[in-house]
Amino acid sequence: MESTVASKIPFKDLCLLCEKISSSARSMKGAYLRKYISYFREYAKKMKQETPSLDDSFYPILRLLLPQLDRERGAYGVKEHNLAKVYIRILGLPKEGHDASKLLNFRAPKTAGKLAGDFAEVAFWVLKSRCPEGGSLNVEQVNMHLNKIVLKHAAHDPRGVDAELVAMLTSMSAAEQKWLIRMLLKDMKFGLGQNSIFGIYHPDAKELYDVCNNLHKVCQLLHNPTVRLHEVEVSLFSPFRPMLAERCNVRSVEESMKKSQFYYVETKHDGERFQLHMENGVFKYFSRNGYEYTDGFATLLTPHVAKLLRTDIKSCILDGEMMGWNQKLKCFKTKGIDFDVKYLKMGDDIRPCLCVFDILLCNGQVLTNKPLCERLHFLESLFTPSEGIIMYTEQKKVTTGQEVMDELNLAIDKRLEGIILKDPTSVYKPNARKGGWYKIKPEYTEGLMDHVDLIIMGGYFGEGRRKGISHFLLGAAVPPATEGMEPVEFHSVVRVGSGYSMYELSELLQKLSPHWQRVLPGQCPPCLAWTKEKPDVWIAPQNSYILEVKATEIVPSKSFKVNFTLRFPRVETIRYDKKWSDCMTLTEFDSLRKEASGKLYSRHVDASNELPESPRKKQRHLTRVPIKLGEQFRGIDISGIDVVTDLLEGKEFCVLTDWKEHTKQDIETKIVQNGGTVVQNTGILMTY
Repeated sequence: MESTVASKIPFKDLCLLCEKISSSARSMKGAYLRKYISYFREYAKKMKQETPSLDDSFYPILRLLLPQLDRERGAYGVKEHNLAKVYIRILGLPKEGHDASKLLNFRAPKTAGKLAGDFAEVAFWVLKSRCPEGGSLNVEQVNMHLNKIVLKHAAHDPRGVDAELVAMLTSMSAAEQKWLIRMLLKDMKFGLGQNSIFGIYHPDAKELYDVCNNLHKVCQLLHNPTVRLHEVEVSLFSPFRPMLAERCNVRSVEESMKKSQFYYVETKHDGERFQLHMENGVFKYFSRNGYEYTDGFATLLTPHVAKLLRTDIKSCILDGEMMGWNQKLKCFKTKGIDFDVKYLKMGDDIRPCLCVFDILLCNGQVLTNKPLCERLHFLESLFTPSEGIIMYTEQKKVTTGQEVMDELNLAIDKRLEGIILKDPTSVYKPNARKGGWYKIKPEYTEGLMDHVDLIIMGGYFGEGRRKGISHFLLGAAVPPATEGMEPVEFHSVVRVGSGYSMYELSELLQKLSPHWQRVLPGQCPPCLAWTKEKPDVWIAPQNSYILEVKATEIVPSKSFKVNFTLRFPRVETIRYDKKWSDCMTLTEFDSLRKEASGKLYSRHVDASNELPESPRKKQRHLTRVPIKLGEQFRGIDISGIDVVTDLLEGKEFCVLTDWKEHTKQDIETKIVQNGGTVVQNTGILMTY
């Protein structure tokens, strides 16, 4: 006998709901989901009365509607290319055929047409005439198959993953497979955001998920929509979204400092946000997004931290930044430089070090509703700091904007990412960004950052509303052998896809589109050089344009020809005023990299200096050009023309365009000189 309500719900019914939400108007999307959830609750209530042991949780359905938030299920290891190959095999499609090409090149408008970028939709139209109308699987069975895919992928068994996919795909209609693909790719594309779905399920669902990062717990605790969750608490071994800092410009920081007499200033660590949970010697580590990495830190951190904690501490939750500590140089390494702190191993030169700045639970007492200054008292002497293992984040008290500027300038001199400003009265609000914490970086203040001018070498096809080319591969010029000559070779530096509006992107693409050429496998076009990061299309330098790019620093990367790339790049301006050959050279790029140890900021901020306002913050005004008729289509002014003959008297003419070497105006003049009448619009009495 089935033990869950989900085992009695056909998967095709859930897919019909998804299709209805996707195709309906924005105002109706929520109504359809609300109606479905109400039906589910009534049906589950009825089934529960008949079978009291039945699991009536909405969780099996919610995890399919919000696959990107399902933390209990690991990675599928399935991408569009894998699915395309599976479909080609089970459908017996010719590898060079049209349908196979559509699946393999789903991002290319030339092969996928208007569906380009949406693999699930492309697959649906390929499968539509090849699959049965209705599938046989229920929601519970689909979840079981997905769980098996996760296990097979974790066991490095690609054939097992394929077998599970084939088992599902051969038991579903084309429409069901479309939505299964969206679930596998964790991108539902039905126009209803996660906050809206949470709000429809329960008014407190989003708040609880922000705290626990657990869909199962949301469905378990908020089973009854009429029962409100009045107090949300953090709990041991349940990850939650950490409190965030609001972006702040140092020049306007005093406006944010009016609430309290003083503020705390901390170093903004350039690592990975982590929380440490401990109870009775059991340690667990969770990332900012709720993923657990306990196994990775079990040998590198846990034995050392356990010895450093105060003996009377039986349980705690600590919030901090996991940094990479260079054991040879005795300093922290930037996370963007050739290592991932989550996957370090014993024997590496870099080891993980937790820099703690907050405590949320101590010996069973939840501290989130206490002000920061009180929480810091609990944190004091909680552990004995040890260099490169676990350390306190240094905090200073400041009272004026000038003191904050001084701290930022000190951070710039030390090549740090920035500083954090915290209100001592702030309570801890999971996932809140406006709770009294402020992050201040040099890049937030106009005039402190260096910009680089790089040339567009290639483009990448996008998805969704950014179908077509939406990202670009940019490069720098190899200095010409003779000074004054134009460069003939360009090396890739960075991939960029943000900073410009849709209007600016459209305008740029209009200029570039006639010159794009398809990248051939294993080949670099003449004059261009790239490595691992390859574009979908390329463009000759003389047909290209320069983009002015802003970034935080230059970091090592084997993905680009120059062996370095820009961190957090975004386009500031499209430099139509610059010639393609005036882009940055490799010599200039290398000099900039060495100037400030890779950081793209070295200047100090000074309250007395007025820096220009960022052009990004100015409201964009489109110049309205009056609509006018082209010069070649305008009629003549007949007031100054003398009639010479009456050859064309009584006849009416409408001249539309030029003819051979005679312009429209020349022809109209001749007509008037010979007694004819000229009009600009045709009518029923028109003679010629």
